[in-house]
Amino acid sequence: MTLQIDELQPELTAEQALTGWRREFCVELRGEGQARIFLRVLESPSLKATELRRGVLFHRVGAGFADLAGCVAAAREPLERLALTAVRQQPSADNLFAAVTYDRRAWEAVVDAVDHWQRRRIPVKPSLS
Repeated sequence: MTLQIDELQPELTAEQALTGWRREFCVELRGEGQARIFLRVLESPSLKATELRRGVLFHRVGAGFADLAGCVAAAREPLERLALTAVRQQPSADNLFAAVTYDRRAWEAVVDAVDHWQRRRIPVKPSLS
Protein backbone atom coordinates (compact mmCIF):
# COMPACT_ATOMS: atom_id res chain seq x y z
CA MET A 1 0.00 0.00 0.00
CA THR A 2 1.41 3.36 -1.03
CA LEU A 3 0.34 6.91 -0.26
CA GLN A 4 2.22 9.34 -2.50
CA ILE A 5 2.15 12.88 -1.11
CA ASP A 6 2.65 15.64 -3.66
CA GLU A 7 4.41 18.35 -1.65
CA LEU A 8 3.81 21.06 -4.26
CA GLN A 9 1.93 23.82 -2.43
CA PRO A 10 0.00 25.92 -4.96
CA GLU A 11 -0.19 29.54 -3.88
CA LEU A 12 -3.52 31.08 -2.96
CA THR A 13 -3.18 34.84 -2.64
CA ALA A 14 -5.36 36.95 -0.35
CA GLU A 15 -6.89 38.59 -3.42
CA GLN A 16 -7.78 35.20 -4.92
CA ALA A 17 -9.32 34.02 -1.64
CA LEU A 18 -11.46 37.16 -1.51
CA THR A 19 -12.69 36.66 -5.07
CA GLY A 20 -13.93 33.10 -4.63
CA TRP A 21 -10.88 30.97 -5.36
CA ARG A 22 -10.66 27.84 -3.23
CA ARG A 23 -8.16 25.26 -2.07
CA GLU A 24 -9.03 21.55 -2.31
CA PHE A 25 -7.52 18.49 -0.59
CA CYS A 26 -7.47 15.78 -3.27
CA VAL A 27 -6.97 12.02 -3.32
CA GLU A 28 -6.35 10.36 -6.67
CA LEU A 29 -7.26 6.68 -6.25
CA ARG A 30 -4.96 4.63 -8.45
CA GLY A 31 -6.17 1.18 -7.37
CA GLU A 32 -4.18 -1.70 -5.89
CA GLY A 33 -3.76 0.17 -2.59
CA GLN A 34 -2.15 3.22 -4.15
CA ALA A 35 -3.23 6.84 -3.90
CA ARG A 36 -1.77 10.25 -4.68
CA ILE A 37 -2.59 13.05 -2.25
CA PHE A 38 -2.28 16.67 -3.32
CA LEU A 39 -3.60 20.21 -2.91
CA ARG A 40 -4.93 22.37 -5.70
CA VAL A 41 -6.20 25.91 -6.06
CA LEU A 42 -9.23 26.54 -8.27
CA GLU A 43 -11.20 29.56 -9.38
CA SER A 44 -14.48 27.63 -9.36
CA PRO A 45 -15.60 24.49 -7.52
CA SER A 46 -14.79 21.07 -8.94
CA LEU A 47 -17.56 18.93 -10.36
CA LYS A 48 -17.88 15.54 -8.67
CA ALA A 49 -18.80 13.56 -11.80
CA THR A 50 -15.90 15.03 -13.78
CA GLU A 51 -13.41 14.22 -11.04
CA LEU A 52 -14.77 10.69 -10.51
CA ARG A 53 -14.04 9.95 -14.17
CA ARG A 54 -10.40 10.69 -13.32
CA GLY A 55 -10.54 8.76 -10.04
CA VAL A 56 -10.10 11.91 -7.93
CA LEU A 57 -11.96 12.64 -4.70
CA PHE A 58 -11.74 16.19 -3.34
CA HIS A 59 -12.70 18.17 -0.26
CA ARG A 60 -12.61 21.95 0.15
CA VAL A 61 -10.17 23.15 2.80
CA GLY A 62 -9.49 26.56 4.29
CA ALA A 63 -7.47 29.21 2.47
CA GLY A 64 -4.77 28.96 5.14
CA PHE A 65 -4.28 25.21 4.75
CA ALA A 66 -0.52 24.79 4.35
CA ASP A 67 0.74 21.59 6.02
CA LEU A 68 -0.27 18.74 3.73
CA ALA A 69 2.23 16.30 5.26
CA GLY A 70 0.93 17.03 8.78
CA CYS A 71 -2.66 16.56 7.68
CA VAL A 72 -1.85 13.28 5.92
CA ALA A 73 -0.05 12.04 9.05
CA ALA A 74 -3.15 12.83 11.13
CA ALA A 75 -5.48 11.16 8.61
CA ARG A 76 -3.17 8.27 7.65
CA GLU A 77 -5.41 5.43 8.92
CA PRO A 78 -8.57 6.45 7.02
CA LEU A 79 -6.48 7.36 3.94
CA GLU A 80 -4.90 3.90 3.92
CA ARG A 81 -8.32 2.28 4.36
CA LEU A 82 -9.66 4.35 1.44
CA ALA A 83 -6.73 3.39 -0.80
CA LEU A 84 -7.15 -0.29 0.05
CA THR A 85 -10.85 -0.25 -0.86
CA ALA A 86 -10.39 1.53 -4.21
CA VAL A 87 -10.72 -0.48 -7.41
CA ARG A 88 -10.07 1.08 -10.83
CA GLN A 89 -12.60 -0.02 -13.44
CA GLN A 90 -13.42 0.38 -17.10
CA PRO A 91 -16.58 2.36 -17.89
CA SER A 92 -19.58 0.16 -18.62
CA ALA A 93 -23.23 0.63 -19.52
CA ASP A 94 -24.07 0.43 -15.80
CA ASN A 95 -21.39 2.90 -14.76
CA LEU A 96 -20.38 5.52 -17.32
CA PHE A 97 -19.00 8.13 -14.97
CA ALA A 98 -16.85 6.62 -12.21
CA ALA A 99 -13.41 5.28 -13.08
CA VAL A 100 -13.04 3.93 -9.57
CA THR A 101 -15.18 2.34 -6.88
CA TYR A 102 -14.36 2.92 -3.23
CA ASP A 103 -15.81 2.60 0.26
CA ARG A 104 -17.78 5.81 0.82
CA ARG A 105 -17.53 5.42 4.60
CA ALA A 106 -13.74 5.37 4.25
CA TRP A 107 -13.88 8.65 2.27
CA GLU A 108 -16.21 10.18 4.88
CA ALA A 109 -13.69 9.18 7.57
CA VAL A 110 -10.94 10.94 5.57
CA VAL A 111 -13.08 14.09 5.28
CA ASP A 112 -13.81 13.99 9.03
CA ALA A 113 -10.10 13.58 9.83
CA VAL A 114 -9.13 16.47 7.53
CA ASP A 115 -11.81 18.73 9.04
CA HIS A 116 -10.76 17.77 12.57
CA TRP A 117 -7.12 18.44 11.74
CA GLN A 118 -7.99 21.90 10.34
CA ARG A 119 -9.86 22.82 13.54
CA ARG A 120 -7.11 21.69 15.90
CA ARG A 121 -5.72 24.17 18.39
CA ILE A 122 -2.29 25.39 17.41
CA PRO A 123 -0.26 26.39 20.47
CA VAL A 124 0.84 30.01 20.45
CA LYS A 125 4.49 30.50 21.27
CA PRO A 126 5.07 33.24 23.84
CA SER A 127 6.89 36.26 22.47
CA LEU A 128 10.21 37.27 23.96
CA SER A 129 9.54 40.94 24.62
